[in-house]
Parts: sequence; structure tokens; C-alpha cells
Amino acid sequence: MATIFKREGSPYYYARFQVRGKDCTLSTEKTNRNEALDEMRRMLAEKKGQLSLNDLFETLLREFKRQYDAATQDHRRVLDEKRQEFVRRITHEQQDKLSIQDAWQAWLNNPKKRNPSQTTVDGYETQWTRFKAWAEKKGIQYLHEVLPVVVEEYAQDLWTSKVSPGTYNAHIRFLKSMFKILKIQAGLVSNPWEELPFLELERESRRNLTPKELAAVCKAAKGTLRYMIGIGLYTGMRLGDVVNLRWDEVDLKEGIIEHMPMKTARKKKKVRLPIHPVLDALLKELKEASERDYLFPKERIKYSKDNSTITKQIQKFFEDCGIETNEKATNGHRKKAIVRVGFHSLRHSFVSLCAANNVPQVAIMDLVGHGSPAMTRLYSHAGTEQKAKAIAALPTLVFNDEA
Repeated sequence: MATIFKREGSPYYYARFQVRGKDCTLSTEKTNRNEALDEMRRMLAEKKGQLSLNDLFETLLREFKRQYDAATQDHRRVLDEKRQEFVRRITHEQQDKLSIQDAWQAWLNNPKKRNPSQTTVDGYETQWTRFKAWAEKKGIQYLHEVLPVVVEEYAQDLWTSKVSPGTYNAHIRFLKSMFKILKIQAGLVSNPWEELPFLELERESRRNLTPKELAAVCKAAKGTLRYMIGIGLYTGMRLGDVVNLRWDEVDLKEGIIEHMPMKTARKKKKVRLPIHPVLDALLKELKEASERDYLFPKERIKYSKDNSTITKQIQKFFEDCGIETNEKATNGHRKKAIVRVGFHSLRHSFVSLCAANNVPQVAIMDLVGHGSPAMTRLYSHAGTEQKAKAIAALPTLVFNDEA
């Protein structure tokens, strides 16, 4: 007759039963009597070979967890390989599966990814290539073999490579999205990235340039950089939008730039930017020497291939003007310094100059293409006249004539 009992000094119930004439006494590892009875029945069924497939699988998982919890770090790697082998054997006949090798093309072909820009896609490909190389070294062949424990190991590998929290989050966010999009095609039961938390971000925003710094920058700017800085300062446009600006978006007669920012392109939202007199003079000068559809055709090509090329050029220019652009990271983790001054600082300076000259907040919002839903609900759109007055109120900064 099967029964449970307690031994002196132990919090657990023990099970005693007989199978084929052999006495068995085993710990249930349960302190609750009813749970101990259930565990005894499971043990008895296991000994008699009467467990269901689900019971057998639960037994395997329980034993695997016991060994994993007790294992050293090196032995855990062996167990991880064994776990992947189990998954591979169980899913050997799985009809819906997608190899790591074919996953990128499958993502490119999937309409659920929407329509990201080529620059964005290139960034995603870099993130995927890193994960793919790591997974292949681990012997992972299919997406369904990427288990939560694999995800955690990869996240640790990524973080210890000294990336910033922002880079880490962007990397994990894409992989989570990619697996979600390919879930059905890859035969995934669940998304293994779903439970992985993001890191808290450091504040990495660019600072404004001081009036003295602005004067120095405008005075020292030469070549195409002179025009790019003028546009950035007097419109608040982002660098990617400046290098992609077309002449058919610039109406010098009406004194308006109408452009669709890359950041809000999927919303098909354009911004109308009145042209300041200083910028008007710069644009007319540039127009006389221009023979292309784009204002900055060479910079556009460079930016599309590697946006860091133009960014570094601008950083060096600011540093040549005596401006300290970087700030040492304070968390002791990341390798790179935090960039505090860059082309985006012109956008911040534009907003600050508007505010300092009592430009209404609604006008500033419309000029910089603010995308916050809360702000949009709070304010109505500014009229063209109001925006024109706002731009006209900005100070006149001196750009030296092109030598």
C-alpha cells in the first residue's frame, strides 16, 4: 500500500510504495500533504511505466532544471547544448521551420515589417548579422532553437561588448520585432525575446550651442558645410533631412521650404518652414552654383552609405572651433564617450533661439515637426504668418562670404 510520511528533521514528506515486489522510499520534496500525495501518485506511475507523454515531459524538465541549477558555469554550457539537441530531435519533423541562414531574406520579403527606409534596413542588417554569427558559433540552425536561455546568453554577450544602453535596447528591440514577424513562418510557439527587459537609458541629448559658439561656428564654416549649418540653424532640420533636401522643396520666391522629415515619413506629414533672410542669401548663393536636384548630392551619397562619415566631419569642425563635443561616460561600462555637441545641437539651438525671442510654443512645434500626440492634442497648428514672424524674429548671425 502506498503511503506518505515525514522523517524527523526533514520538512518534506516521503513516499513509500512497492513496485514488482520491490520497496521504494523517495522524498517527494513537498511540504504540503496534498501536493505530496499527488507527487507520490506520479512517482508510482513513473515506476510502473504508466506516465502520460505530458508527465514524462514534465519529469524531463524537472530533472533538467535540477541539474542546471546545481551545475557550474562550464557545465551549464554543456547542458545548453543538450537542451538544443533535445529541441532539434523533438522538432525534427516540424513542417514550419526557418533556418538562421534564410531568416534575413524572409524578413525582407515579409510585408508585416512595414516599409522602413534603406538606412534603417542597413542598421537592422548589421544587428541581425551579429546575432547570426553568434548563433552559428553556438550550433543553432533554426529560429525555433532560439530558446529564452539562448536569448539571455546572447543579451549578456551583447552587453559585455561595451555597447551603450541605447544601442543595446535598439538591438534587442529589432530582434524581438523580427521574431514576432517571422513567428508563424518559423513555427515558433512563442517569442523567446518577449520577456527580456530593456535597459534604463542614460541621458544622451545634445546641448545647445552658446551665442559665442554659434558666432564662431557660423564665421568659420566653409564650403557645403557653411550652407548645411545655415539650414540646420535657421530651420531646425535634422542632418538626414538636410542632406536629402531637394530644390523642388525650396521655394525661394515664396520664401518657404516644404519638406517631409525622414522621422515622420510614414505618417506622410510635411513641415512648412519660412526662410530667414540670412538663410535666403545662403540658398540663393548655393542655387547659382547648383546643377543637381539635390542641394547636397555628394553629401547625400556619403550619408546613405555611412551616415557616420558626415557626422564625424561635422564633429571635427566643431572641435576645430574650440568646442568640446564629447563627455566621458559615467557608468564605467560603455567604451565610447557621450556626444553632447553635434549637428543636432543646431536644432536645439534653433528651438532655444525661438523661445528666447518669445516665439509661441505652438509655432515652435510646427516648425520642428514635433511628433508628440499629447502636444498635438494640446495645441492647434500655427498659421504660416505666425511661423514667418517667428523665423523673422531670430537673430542675424554672420556667415563669412565664400572665399
